[in-house]
Amino acid sequence: MIDSSMLQSQELRSFLQASPRNFAVLADYAWFEIYKQQSLEAVKRGLSVVGDFPDQLILLRANGEIVWLDPTEPDLLERMQFKETADSIREMAAITRSAAIDDAAILEQLHGHWCFARGLLPKLIEGAIEIAASLPEMEAQMFTKAEIQIIRTSSRYPGAMMDTIYGSAVQIWEHLAHANGLPWQNLGDNRVARSYLFRYALGLVIHLLWWISRGSQPIRRMDRMRNDIVDLSFCVYASYFDGFMTADEKARWIHVNLVAALEAMSRMDGAA
Repeated sequence: MIDSSMLQSQELRSFLQASPRNFAVLADYAWFEIYKQQSLEAVKRGLSVVGDFPDQLILLRANGEIVWLDPTEPDLLERMQFKETADSIREMAAITRSAAIDDAAILEQLHGHWCFARGLLPKLIEGAIEIAASLPEMEAQMFTKAEIQIIRTSSRYPGAMMDTIYGSAVQIWEHLAHANGLPWQNLGDNRVARSYLFRYALGLVIHLLWWISRGSQPIRRMDRMRNDIVDLSFCVYASYFDGFMTADEKARWIHVNLVAALEAMSRMDGAA
């Protein structure tokens, strides 16, 4: 999984050059970060690396579609992906590298992408405000003062705290599933753990742990919190694949701990 901070990196180029069996996985939020700038130059920069390797790209479906994928059915990773995307990436890269772009249809298409990104911003900001407001309440409800101290000193979490973390993630997942009208319920831990919304819920709890570990400071910059929401989605997507290429320390930490928590769930489910 590649987030928007690494799209233009030499690290990504070197990774793709190293082997034709290396693939870059891109999610809809990567395109959002490009298109929200409403600039042709931003599109050119965003495609500057991946446009050279169109046959080594995996494009994920829109977030709203992935949320609805039934985790109990086989081939979940295949169902998350758009197929036969190389030609469209190759075409767009060639267009943006041309000396002049004056085709009305192409300009209209880019304008549509920009409008999509602009329309998504208010939803992300609204979500950022809700999450920022909920952090102090979640901290107070989930953890004792002694447990908060454990989080801030990076000590090993006792079993009771782990139960709280997983239990809270399940509660958030149930709320999100109900809010989205998802039809499946009463899944075993292993199947729940395959659900995008459960992984997102667990990621929210892990984000809370990061926030507590840094002193539970009030969040005043909603643009940064919005970026945290986007980064969290990247972390969740990356948990389905083999790794996460990001320049963001917080996103890297959340991804590592999300994967570790999911692996622990899998071991517990296997031992049951």
